Amino acid sequence: MPDFAAFFPLATALIGAVLAVAVIWVAIKLTWKVAEPNEALIISGLTRGSLETRAGMDFRIVTGKGALVFPGLQTVRTLSLTLNETELKVSCVTSQGIQVIVEGVVIYKIGDAPPFIANAARRFLGQQPRMESQVYNVFEGHLRSIIGSMTMEEIIRERDKLGSQVRSASGVEMEKLGLVVDSLQIKDLQDPTGYIENIAKPHIA
Repeated sequence: MPDFAAFFPLATALIGAVLAVAVIWVAIKLTWKVAEPNEALIISGLTRGSLETRAGMDFRIVTGKGALVFPGLQTVRTLSLTLNETELKVSCVTSQGIQVIVEGVVIYKIGDAPPFIANAARRFLGQQPRMESQVYNVFEGHLRSIIGSMTMEEIIRERDKLGSQVRSASGVEMEKLGLVVDSLQIKDLQDPTGYIENIAKPHIA
């Protein structure tokens, strides 16, 4: 009869090796987190902020690669780096005292550089829906300010220039939020007073 006792040490060693590999695989699965191309990982806990972030940022930013995260000691959350869209509909008054309602759309995203991601993480981590209202408030204020310095004729004639000025004026505040503007489009001008229709009549006639 075969001596099965001789196979016990080998079988035990094989089972032990398989279990060790399984444990290592599970450990890697639990601790190794990979950032998707359109997101940033924000790792907090027993870590220090990366050199690119500002002083006082007690978290690590990971983009485009993986990182070890130790459950119970560290927490990992994600920030989406995809494009976002905010519709604008702002009631303004021109330098002539004429009311005009401006409709537009802002396309924006969290900036790819670590300082932008750090700023966005401080304000929007876990509550990214707030981003839209913050962006609306920024552009609402600058639209009213710039349109208040223009005549209705200038607004109609220089719509692209208006968009460029509002985008430029909003840049600093957007950067503080960790955001960059991809585009700003002025889509429509509504004129409750009929001023635009009246100034167009001589040309129609």
